[in-house]
Amino acid sequence: MDFTNSLLLVVSIAYLFLSTNAVPTTRSVIPSYNAQTPSGSRVGSLIGISTIFKNSAKATHQIIRVSPRIILFCKNTENPALCVETIAPYLQGEFNPIVALETEIKATLNQSLKISNIIAQSLAYSSNEAKAALRICKSQYRNIVDTIREAAELLNQQNVVDAYYKFSSVMADRTYCEDAIAKCHGVENPFAEDSQIIYQLGGNCLAILDGIVNSSLNF
Repeated sequence: MDFTNSLLLVVSIAYLFLSTNAVPTTRSVIPSYNAQTPSGSRVGSLIGISTIFKNSAKATHQIIRVSPRIILFCKNTENPALCVETIAPYLQGEFNPIVALETEIKATLNQSLKISNIIAQSLAYSSNEAKAALRICKSQYRNIVDTIREAAELLNQQNVVDAYYKFSSVMADRTYCEDAIAKCHGVENPFAEDSQIIYQLGGNCLAILDGIVNSSLNF
């Protein structure tokens, strides 16, 4: 079984499982936090993947068909399965690579806003040592959210090159936050799993941007 067929099978099974059981997985933690994006941007009109779970009772018999072009589009990303799962529900009809990328950027933004919310809540009850690290993370995720919004606006203007360079700082800001927490011995990261999803979603976006900029992406 080749990569495309096996990935399609995995994604189809994942969606069947979600639609019939509505059991949260690591991918259920990409809700919409009412992110404000620049006016007129298509990325601002998209909704978070949590909609799949909210509407799961009504969509019990609905099976989402995954276009082979989406699978090929996601093939060389950080996490191809997550890429397909976060893009496929929102792309129906003719495939548009820019809209697909905007969708993945929106998912990354929503996840970043979720982590920002966790940080704000954690600051209220953490130890002084943990608070020092969390304040660093609060600042870094503020930068991440701003950067993603700016990259989304550049993409909306068809400026893929500048969007690529702008978005590249997201991963560095995430790492700076992770390092700050790691240096606090005995302090548990309250958003460790969510941060890993940011790493995967952000990596997906960068891989897609890089592929478009360097004309190496096939779809």
